[in-house]
Amino acid sequence: MPISSNKTNVPVFSRVKKVVIVFALMWLLTCSVCGDEPFKTPPNTSPEQIHGNIEIWAWNIAAAALMKVTPQFKEEFPNVNVNVNMTMANVQSRFLLSLAAGSGAPDVMQLLLTETPRYASTKQLMDLTSLVSRYEKDFMPSIWKSCMYKGRVYAIPWGSGPCAIFYKHHIFQRYGIDPNKIETWDDYIAAGKLIAERSNGKTKMFHLPTGGAPSGLASMFEMLIQQNGGQIFDDNGRIIVNSPQCLQVVELLERMLKAGIIVNEPLYTHAHYASLKSDIVATYPMAAWWGGTIRDYAPETAGDWRIFRLPALEKGGLRTSNSGGSVLVIPDQCKQKKAAWAYVEFVLCRPDIQNIQYKAFDLIPCLISSFNDPFYDEPDPFFGGQKVRRMFTQDIEKIYPLNRNKDYSEATGYVTLVLGTWVARGIDCPPKEVLVRLEKKLQQRLNCEISPLSLTYTQKKGS
Repeated sequence: MPISSNKTNVPVFSRVKKVVIVFALMWLLTCSVCGDEPFKTPPNTSPEQIHGNIEIWAWNIAAAALMKVTPQFKEEFPNVNVNVNMTMANVQSRFLLSLAAGSGAPDVMQLLLTETPRYASTKQLMDLTSLVSRYEKDFMPSIWKSCMYKGRVYAIPWGSGPCAIFYKHHIFQRYGIDPNKIETWDDYIAAGKLIAERSNGKTKMFHLPTGGAPSGLASMFEMLIQQNGGQIFDDNGRIIVNSPQCLQVVELLERMLKAGIIVNEPLYTHAHYASLKSDIVATYPMAAWWGGTIRDYAPETAGDWRIFRLPALEKGGLRTSNSGGSVLVIPDQCKQKKAAWAYVEFVLCRPDIQNIQYKAFDLIPCLISSFNDPFYDEPDPFFGGQKVRRMFTQDIEKIYPLNRNKDYSEATGYVTLVLGTWVARGIDCPPKEVLVRLEKKLQQRLNCEISPLSLTYTQKKGS
């Protein structure tokens, strides 16, 4: 999914924003009594010695994946009872409320990867640092960084979202497009123009909605800056969105928007899913979890799908990125931390259990050792016999980590606003001015300092 890519995928930015403001003072009042040192399980503790009744909050296929592996957990931990509460009804907002109130939270909670630093900043999550230090090198660096806040670990990575291009084989054959010749995003744009021309405008290259929620522009921007080594914030939390790497991305978005190759409709809607079965759109630049969505919504298209690696911004550049992902956290108010940690460790830190979830629900693990399974080298009939699982893992360790902090989720909302306004006004200024607007917006709204490496300053020095 992302594991945010589910059938009711709605960003939490708008839902949570008001809650954050209302309960900010409550957090400040409660922080002083939270954040106890994490427990240490005595050495040689057997699974039979751990007892508890724990509740997990998760949603859609993420919850289904947990349900899938819970029986195996129960076999090893017979005295721990697990209830997976499968819900999407404002679940992250409800979790935020329970943290502010100091009670009512589940024992284990799924969060979107992008939201994790903000929740960790409340000091209401259990500090897992001493428990997970031995696992740090086992997880993808690009994901692990978002599980940390001020040098401490508060979450364990779950699903990741390595990206590629999903495409309809029959469309590429019909219009004479060779995917092996698409090495850069400019090659991709050129192929999209050919498809649009040869189909008399009936088939466009991909969906790229320019406004609304969720915004494809903001999602594409994030995917591309992560591929290109760009950031919204630097390592010190200063604004660095006005950079050469981000400028290259906005220039690419401008070329995409002007090429006549996009379908400007919202993502994750009935129309979006229906396009999987039609010739309206030829490709989908998406993460690995999109394969599960295709299987769910268009099972009759099995065998017609293929993937090729994400185009690079420049020839020879990185041909992957990440989109989406989730984590599991344990609230500090949890009364059964030993049982909760035993469950999290079991479902996320064991390659065999991670791969059960991947095989059933296309949730590609963050645990690197999972990729040693021969399963990744098996041909997938749904994708015409391609070894798609191995393709998704290629260069996964090279994906740049994003500096996500407590302001990151709100910042992406302003990315949506600024880019959407730019397009709505008819692309009314050059890309470099877009980044200046975004930088100013972030500074004003978040009260953050601008990095001295921003083009705003470096270009002045060079002039």
